[in-house]
Amino acid sequence: MYGKFVSAMYLLNIIFQSFFDLAFPIGLSILGSWLLVEYAGAPGWIYAPLVIMGVILGFVSMIKFILSATRALDRLEGQRQKDKNNGEKDGNGK
Repeated sequence: MYGKFVSAMYLLNIIFQSFFDLAFPIGLSILGSWLLVEYAGAPGWIYAPLVIMGVILGFVSMIKFILSATRALDRLEGQRQKDKNNGEKDGNGK
């Protein structure tokens, strides 16, 4: 029961972090383009390229995080399986 709860919380963390990795660059690009238009006098079309760049960077960041998190999860599962097999061989089955 405890192991499943920890795994569920780990996956929930991955979901929230990947959403944050997607939303943060988009938000920063919107903020940056608004600041450029309002305070630097940039033309309004600057929103389009900056938001598109934010979306692209957000997806790249999210995909990199998901790939690294799944590698870490696979490594953790492999270690658990290895520990479980070693415990059974030693006669200390858990």
